[in-house]
Amino acid sequence: MDLASSPASMMKRATRINLILIGIVAVLGLVTWWQVNREVAQFEPPLSALDPATVKQVRVGCLQCVARRFERLGEHWQMREPYDLPADDAQVARLLSIAATPVRSRRALTSLDARKIGLAPALLSLALDNEHFDIGTTDAFHGDRFVRVGDTIAMVPDRFSPFLVAAPASELDRHLLPRGTVLASLRINDQDRTDLIDAWTVAVAERITASSTPADAAGTRIDLQLGDGAMIRYQIIRSADRVVARRSEPALDYALSAEQAGMLLGDAEAATP
Repeated sequence: MDLASSPASMMKRATRINLILIGIVAVLGLVTWWQVNREVAQFEPPLSALDPATVKQVRVGCLQCVARRFERLGEHWQMREPYDLPADDAQVARLLSIAATPVRSRRALTSLDARKIGLAPALLSLALDNEHFDIGTTDAFHGDRFVRVGDTIAMVPDRFSPFLVAAPASELDRHLLPRGTVLASLRINDQDRTDLIDAWTVAVAERITASSTPADAAGTRIDLQLGDGAMIRYQIIRSADRVVARRSEPALDYALSAEQAGMLLGDAEAATP
């Protein structure tokens, strides 16, 4: 028997290889950590000293996407445009965090051609109350964003632009009913189902997207009457690959798991799309 190819020797060889790989990964991690910390240490103060906790209004604009506006209501955020619905607080927090982004360098506004760097007009804009940030293109060297704040242009590592171009529906609170809602009645296909009120009150969708599809005649109709008399209407629509609760006004699709659909309909068969 070849001892070099015995199970024991092969296991030892595999262990050595794994240890070497772990060591390489650890070294690379340390190098990356050192580089990031060294880079951050060289940065200038952040874009703004604004305290996010004091902000009451957030506005996002861009040349090629839908503008959004948010308003703080107590401890939570409400989207006001393009929808008037509760917002996902975590999504708004990402927008607020942009003000604290560290700056690599700053230049006078007059030192650059604003048109050539996407600032006249601005590709993107963010307003936190009365503080405004115009966001342009990226530079070729570091990939930093040109951000205008007042009469200066800041060079900022771009880790935030995806937040500014997010689809408005993705920034909504994913609960099927507004926070704190009192549900007075629930009807499914014109049948009273007060036994399902608790399930609907706490239901959270996996994601929300804008709906461009008309109501499906085969869908299960849901009529929800709130304590203040307002009505919210959905259709539960099941297909081979997905289940959605389609809200009629505004037109939004709330993606559900098959299990969620079953719980919301009180029908075990509904758990199978």
